Amino acid sequence: MARYNQWQNENLLQVCDTLLPEILEEDRGIFFNSILATFDHILNVDQVLLQMTKSGEIPPFDPNKRINTTYEAFKMARVQLDEQITRLCEEAGPTWFEDDLPRESAELGRTRHFPRWFYIAQMFNHQTHHRSQITSELHRMGVDYGNTDMPFNPLTPF
Repeated sequence: MARYNQWQNENLLQVCDTLLPEILEEDRGIFFNSILATFDHILNVDQVLLQMTKSGEIPPFDPNKRINTTYEAFKMARVQLDEQITRLCEEAGPTWFEDDLPRESAELGRTRHFPRWFYIAQMFNHQTHHRSQITSELHRMGVDYGNTDMPFNPLTPF
C-alpha cells in the first residue's frame, strides 16, 4: 500500500503540475473546498497518523489545519513524506506492525487496543478516500489522471 500510495500521489502531482495555481486553489465545493486544501488535509492526517504509529501517542490534531498554502511547498512535503512512509513500511519487521497501541476512548469509556498496522491501514484508506475527491474534480474538468488499479503500479516489484 505504501508503494501504491506513492505511485498515485506521483501521478496526481504530475497532472497537477500542468494546472494553474488558481485552479488548484479554487473553491470547488468539495469537502476541503479546493484541490490544494484537500491535498494538504491528506498530508496533515498522514503526518499525524505516522507520528502516532511511531510513538503510540496521539499528537494534537486539527483536521482543518493548513500546513502548506502553496502547491510547490505541498508537493515537496508530499514527495518527502511518501519516501518516508515507503521506507518505514519496507524496513519495519512484521512484529513491528503487530505491536499493540492502546488508546483511551472517551466515546466508549474504555481502552481500545489496535495493532500498529491498523493505523497504517487507516492512513492509506484515508488517502484513497480524499484522492477520489480530487480525481473526481479532475474528471469533471476533463483532465485524465491515469490508471488507479493496483496491478498497474510500476513500483510493485512483482
